[in-house]
Amino acid sequence: MAPHACDHARMAQIRLALTLVALAAATAAVPAQACSAPRSDRPTNLALAAEADAIVLGQVVDGTAARSMQPSITVHPVAAIKGLLPGQDFALRGVTLTEGLEASDPLELEAPHPDALSGSCARTRFTKGSTVLFFLDRRDGEWVAAPYGPYTRWAEEVPGEDAPWVQLTSFYTRLADLPDERRRAVMEAERDALRERDEPAALAIAADLERELAAPPLAAAEPQDDGFYEPGEVSTVQRALDQMRADRDDP
Repeated sequence: MAPHACDHARMAQIRLALTLVALAAATAAVPAQACSAPRSDRPTNLALAAEADAIVLGQVVDGTAARSMQPSITVHPVAAIKGLLPGQDFALRGVTLTEGLEASDPLELEAPHPDALSGSCARTRFTKGSTVLFFLDRRDGEWVAAPYGPYTRWAEEVPGEDAPWVQLTSFYTRLADLPDERRRAVMEAERDALRERDEPAALAIAADLERELAAPPLAAAEPQDDGFYEPGEVSTVQRALDQMRADRDDP
């Protein structure tokens, strides 16, 4: 081949390589397609707690990448907020591991993890080693993500069992069995008590209680022991906040 022909061929290869690099960069820069479901369809946090078969705090210990033929993660159960604690590690199918994923904001108690705002409108990606509060159903002998619809907080990272989201979920789980009138009285008392605290976690929980009070009530539940909570009693949420503050101030 003549020298000038070799030069032309080499330049063509360089241009092709540069084009492929540019296309790859452009593709990587395009964000995932936003979820188009109405935000009004998102259930409240009280409804999440009431409807789940189980609520489990667990650590993500293994899993597969997104391109796997059978995507799943493996969860090591740590504590049960509702229902029985699984006796051993269990798989959650249809979700995957990824690296570099931002953890849930511990003081964000309304919006779901950003992963739930794109694609299928539900969170599907997790980081190995993260501790997550899972809302689950039991189907055909397997644990599955509770089917609440779009934008749900069915799986959020938490620092531990004393995290605001864990304590609030435990509180809502107990509230769910109360008659609506009694439930509202408890939420109002708790909201007012928490507002008096100059702490971000307390104010975040109080704000979520206010949102619940403005939402439509749950379906009527069977009456339970009315002695669950009396005005002025230190609630589970308040006790957790007291412990968090004591731990912070302990030299």
